[in-house]
Amino acid sequence: MKKIVIFNVGGALSAYAEFDDKKVIIDIGSSSTFSPVEDFLVPLTEKKIFEKDNQGKFLVNQLFFSHLDRDHISDYPKFKEKFNAHYMTCPNDNEKQNDEFKVNRELLGEENDTRNAVLEEMKNRNPDSVDNPLISITDEISLFYILPQTCENDEDLKSGYANNISLVLFLHVGNKTLLLPGDMLKEGMQYLIDNNMNFKNYLSNDGVDYLIAPHHGLQTSFSEYLFQTMSGNKTRLNIISEKVREADSDENRSDVDSRYYSSDYSTGKNSLNQNAVKTSLGHIVIDFDTDETEIKQYSDIQDVIKEFI
Repeated sequence: MKKIVIFNVGGALSAYAEFDDKKVIIDIGSSSTFSPVEDFLVPLTEKKIFEKDNQGKFLVNQLFFSHLDRDHISDYPKFKEKFNAHYMTCPNDNEKQNDEFKVNRELLGEENDTRNAVLEEMKNRNPDSVDNPLISITDEISLFYILPQTCENDEDLKSGYANNISLVLFLHVGNKTLLLPGDMLKEGMQYLIDNNMNFKNYLSNDGVDYLIAPHHGLQTSFSEYLFQTMSGNKTRLNIISEKVREADSDENRSDVDSRYYSSDYSTGKNSLNQNAVKTSLGHIVIDFDTDETEIKQYSDIQDVIKEFI
C-alpha cells in the first residue's frame, strides 16, 4: 500500500500516509469536530496491527511537524498518550545539533504548552548527525527546508520566521508527486527554490501533481515562482486545508486565493474534475499505487479507515 489522506481539520493541517510497512504522520492539527488521533489513529489500531514500544504505546515510523504553529501540532498531547514515533522530525533547538539548525524560540510567536512539549521531546532525542539532524527515513519522501539561522539573519525571511522555517516534503511515488510545503511564505519558497538545487530539480523535472496549498491557501503564501518552476507550470489538483479568517485578523486576504481554482495553475485532470478542492468538504485520499488520476473525498472517517485496512 502507498496511500495518503489529508484530513478535514478545518483551519489546521494533518495527514497520514502508509508506504508499504512504513506509517507516517505529517502534522497533527485538530479541529473542534475532528481529532486525527481519536477519530482515525485509535480506531485504525483496533482494525490493523501496529507495533508497540516497551511502554505499550503504538508506534509510527516517522512523525513530521512542518513547523510549530498550534494548528499543526494541536493533537500532539493526545498522540503522546497512546503513540510514539521512531523518528520525530521538526524544527527544534536540540543542543546536540549544530547552531544553524536551532530555532530561536523568541521568533516563534506566542508561547504555548503544546509547542513546549514538542520542543522538550526533541531535546531528549539524539540526532543521527549534528550536520544533518533532520532527515526522512522513507524513500518516497524527500525533505527540504531553510535553516532557522538563515531565516533569522535574512530580513525578508525573518518577518515570517515561524512559517519560513517550515519543513517542505516532496513525495514521489510511482508516477505521482505531491508537495506539502507547510506554511512557507512566498518569499521563503523563492529562497528555497533558488538556494536548493535538489529541490529545484525535483520541481522542474518531476512537476507537482498534487499541491497542499501552503499556509492554508492564504495570498501571502501563493507563489507564482513555484508554479513557474514546476514542470508544466500547473498541478493536477490544488488541495486546500481551509483556514477560516478571524474577524479581527489583519491577514492579507478575505478567503482562499482564487488563483488555486484557475486553469492557469491546475489542469484539473483528476476524478473530481476540478482545479482545487477544500478539505472542509471532506477528507482527501490519494492512492499512489494506481495509474489512475482518481481522488477520493470522504465525509465519513469510517470510509477513510477502510482505505487503510
